[in-house]
Amino acid sequence: MDFEFTEEQKMWRKMLQDFVEKEAGREYARQCDMEGRYPQRLWEKGVEQGFLGLMIPQEYGGMGADAIHFAIFCECLSKYSYEMASIFTVPMFCAMNVVHHGTPEQKKRYLPLFIEGKQRFSISITEPDAGVDAASVSTFAELKGDHFLVNGAKQFSTGAHLPNNIMVMATRTDRNVPKQKGITALLVPNNLPGVECKVLPLIVRRAVGTCAVFLQDVKVPKENLLGRINGGWEIMTGHLDLERMANAAANVGEGQSALDDAVSHAKTRVQFGQPIGKFQEIGHRLGELWAELEAARWLTYRLAWRVSKGMPSRAEASQAKLISSEVFYRITTMGMQVFGGYSFLPESDMERHWRISKLMVIGGGTSEIQRMILSRSLGL
Repeated sequence: MDFEFTEEQKMWRKMLQDFVEKEAGREYARQCDMEGRYPQRLWEKGVEQGFLGLMIPQEYGGMGADAIHFAIFCECLSKYSYEMASIFTVPMFCAMNVVHHGTPEQKKRYLPLFIEGKQRFSISITEPDAGVDAASVSTFAELKGDHFLVNGAKQFSTGAHLPNNIMVMATRTDRNVPKQKGITALLVPNNLPGVECKVLPLIVRRAVGTCAVFLQDVKVPKENLLGRINGGWEIMTGHLDLERMANAAANVGEGQSALDDAVSHAKTRVQFGQPIGKFQEIGHRLGELWAELEAARWLTYRLAWRVSKGMPSRAEASQAKLISSEVFYRITTMGMQVFGGYSFLPESDMERHWRISKLMVIGGGTSEIQRMILSRSLGL
């Protein structure tokens, strides 16, 4: 076994670390969150670097990199905020659905534009009555000749409102079969007549924006069908290993920053005549969280290695997502205690880390869902 990055991976990591400090630093992440401002400058700089093409095959202008490079990217870009990574990662794994399931025409049409930053993608699965039970989506797409007529509503669609965005959307096309077998994936541009995206006032993703999407008699051209009719469930679940790997790497990246901040404060905050880190209750707990974070990091990179080898990784993806999100949440909760009253001020950054960590134990599949997947993997 080799626990070292290759020289190429080390160079990639160093380049990203330098990029983050210059373009997505602590103050920038804080201001985008506080002001609800989309990180447009970061998006443009990332497009210039070719980030969007990281895993796109070279024949379409991408880098054709593997999952380990993607995990490094997610960890580094999330250093000060998961949002700084998500403006790239969410569209990237949506674009991979086109890579794996799109027609040759769809690939030629969308992928080069995506790499150039002229085309965005988002995911729209969740509905008001279909959350973790994603197969229960009721947004209906009726095939009418050369188009689908779509009616329904989606919830918690991150970035759905952004310009030049296409939603990779789960729709129901057959109500008379088992629910997983009646779902179809469609590419739905957000500027079609009848589409309305309303940004939700959440306590997280303030910069990127998460939307409720309403669809009334939306005509989606049949050529926007992704895969086959009633074959959408496999498409929508097929990207989950990659999404959960991205989330796990982001948890590790931002979790490290939160832990570093807590340790730094514990070394300099003096109470009762000594730094508070000298008190056993604080020092031991921070040490334990460090160990847990390292465990989460290696689970994440083992998952990335498996994905890069094309190995089945559903259980490993759930392991990494579950452990990394839970330790991230524990780190930030302890960080709030370490900073005390100052933790509630945005200048401490801990309250932002805390809010995001709570999102990460829910978004991308709740911790309860990951535990269910793992228990079933054990044959229980």
